[in-house]
Amino acid sequence: MLMKTNKKIILIGCGNIGSRHLQAIVKLKNKVTIEIVEPSVEAQRLAKSRLNEIKYNKTAHEFFWHKSLSEIKNKSDLVIIATNSKGRVNLIQKLLNLEHKRFIIEKMVCQSSIEYKKLLSLMKKSHAKGWVNTNRRYFEVYQDIKEKFADSKYIQLSVFAGNSGLGTNAIHFLDLFSWLVEDYKIKLNGEFLVNQIFENKRGNCFKEFVGTIVGFNKNSFVSLTFFPAKKESFVIKIFGEDRFASINELEEKGYFINNKGKVKLNAKFGHTSELTTKIIQDIFSKDDCLLPTLKDSSYLHKELFHIFNKHMKKVLNEDVKLCPIT
Repeated sequence: MLMKTNKKIILIGCGNIGSRHLQAIVKLKNKVTIEIVEPSVEAQRLAKSRLNEIKYNKTAHEFFWHKSLSEIKNKSDLVIIATNSKGRVNLIQKLLNLEHKRFIIEKMVCQSSIEYKKLLSLMKKSHAKGWVNTNRRYFEVYQDIKEKFADSKYIQLSVFAGNSGLGTNAIHFLDLFSWLVEDYKIKLNGEFLVNQIFENKRGNCFKEFVGTIVGFNKNSFVSLTFFPAKKESFVIKIFGEDRFASINELEEKGYFINNKGKVKLNAKFGHTSELTTKIIQDIFSKDDCLLPTLKDSSYLHKELFHIFNKHMKKVLNEDVKLCPIT
């Protein structure tokens, strides 16, 4: 089903991730009005340069660049929130007051369970709908794996990642696990985190974590191990009682084994600049998409806040109210 013309999309933040969302928006076939809110001249310059990197119909869409949310007047069909997690709930509250109703929100959604609870309440009162951009559900390789493991009695998912942080990436793979086992109530344990707090590359106000997180539901298990390395890597292994899959995301290699033998998997990495196009098309045509809703993702966020805050209290010997991850 094709979406109607003259849809309006607002993009809040066009830095590294936001500029990739913008690349995806301009690939939509139907005409779209795009309003970008970004106070940083440098970030606007980055977004415009990334638009010049790709091929798209430059006359198909209307662009409006703003430095402040106050410049946004009319209601939209979709808002993409690509700012960092700090202060995001207040930002969304302002948008809800302006009667915007549909949101794609970058992870982490916010920095505490209290903030998250407030956001869910605000969305409910405004009859609004939001999805969290943990987009591995849109990777073709994981859609294939979900089918292959659909009747598996239990699933074990293990991630081994080099030169990356758990704070930034854990929610992606926990959501992938939740989607595969079709259960959001995953209990997490952070006792195996490295006894140190690391700086996040996105700024001094954000922190990172290294080590292992484990989680489980009634019959499945997940482990995420992130460790320092010279080279970035993401290797995912998925076990069932009579089947196994392995995916090397960055090398785009994968295979699946069961009692019928071994087959290669199409392990092409899904980039935001491509996936967001499909997500928007789904939302405009069905008012839904594969991404988890804010409510779906709330329990995993709550668990991550809990284990990271507990770890920081242990290492720093101080209580933490806002979990400094983005």
